[in-house]
Amino acid sequence: MEENRTVSMERAVGEVRNMAFQFADLYYAFVKVLRERYGEEEAFDIARRVLYMRASERAQKMIVKAEEQGVPRTPENINAMSDVSYLGWDPSFGIETCPYGAAWNRRIKEDPGFRRFAALYCDVTDTTIAEVFTGDCSHRLYRNVVLGDDSCERTYFHSNEVKNGINTYDPDKS
Repeated sequence: MEENRTVSMERAVGEVRNMAFQFADLYYAFVKVLRERYGEEEAFDIARRVLYMRASERAQKMIVKAEEQGVPRTPENINAMSDVSYLGWDPSFGIETCPYGAAWNRRIKEDPGFRRFAALYCDVTDTTIAEVFTGDCSHRLYRNVVLGDDSCERTYFHSNEVKNGINTYDPDKS
């Protein structure tokens, strides 16, 4: 007989955040090796390409999920269709609401050159997911904690380029 186990919300949030911290540190480690091996600009290009590829894959899965559930592919539905466990994005942590931002800001203190790569992750990932998922909207982060802001804020907007199949970070079309 299976035992009914529950955990506290505090523990669940902590576990999700710890998983996100591990991922954030893995991204930092990959970027660090790329920078050391290939230099800043080549590392930046490689990271951008990888982030675009992975975000596109994620958005395609979101499209399938939305279609299965009959959910319109609008910016308002991105978070509901996302594969991110937002349980760990707890506003009680203030400026560290986003566990990626919290981990990356610690890395930026040790390695200021990482800042542009942390911002790249957010911009490429979120913009690509918005563009692929909606098919006609783009995205802009106008505040980002890894750039020194006290929160992350974004806007979505209609884009004729996206509607015509030209995504902002597509390395084959941009």
